[in-house]
Amino acid sequence: MRAIILAAGAGTRLSPLTNGRPKCLVKVGERPLIDVQIQALRAVGVDDFVLVVGYEAEQIRAYCDTDVRFIVNADYLTTNSIYSFYLARQELDTDLFLFNCDVIFDCVVLRRMLDSGHPNVVAVDSHVPMVAGEMNVMFDQDGQVSGISKQIAPERADALSIQLVKFDATGARTVAAEVERLVADGRKDVFPTTAYSPLIAGGSLFAVEGGDLPWAEIDSIDDYKHAVETVLPLLTARDHGG
Repeated sequence: MRAIILAAGAGTRLSPLTNGRPKCLVKVGERPLIDVQIQALRAVGVDDFVLVVGYEAEQIRAYCDTDVRFIVNADYLTTNSIYSFYLARQELDTDLFLFNCDVIFDCVVLRRMLDSGHPNVVAVDSHVPMVAGEMNVMFDQDGQVSGISKQIAPERADALSIQLVKFDATGARTVAAEVERLVADGRKDVFPTTAYSPLIAGGSLFAVEGGDLPWAEIDSIDDYKHAVETVLPLLTARDHGG
């Protein structure tokens, strides 16, 4: 199984940690973010890794082992992650996970996604308060997603997206075609979630709960402190059977 990790951005909100260092190589504890992610992916059988890189790409190439393949987004300063996703569209031909390089998570949430019985799933956290401007998700009692967007008002949201998505090969190809359409229309400033709309319209994207497990998205210095001080110890305890 494949994982596509979007790691092209400069991570300016994490400055000074990202001054001259790509976000995926920022350490959480003693390990870079990318190591934490790949360890979790390997734990559920993923053995094919694709990184879309841009800022300080050569540092990432030098660090990662030969199991990782690279796609370069040379326009990372002027495009959103949808364009990085677009550049990886030829890789959307098999079952895969997709996420950004700034999320740390328990491998159990990946296992739940694989075992959900649904071909296309997004991990969500329904345990946290809903906040305006976050990637909020709406779904019914069966978990069928009806919306995922930063424009969903908190009072309408059922959960926060953990920003981990799994597609089967058919779903991946559907999303790839939508990504191509969006970029052809000049919409390089939207989030990859915009490309999930055909799956949502077809009733084939489902939510899987992961909010009872430790995870964090690291966008800012405050996020980083929370991840290191609160989330990482929980992940480490679980890794050691705690």
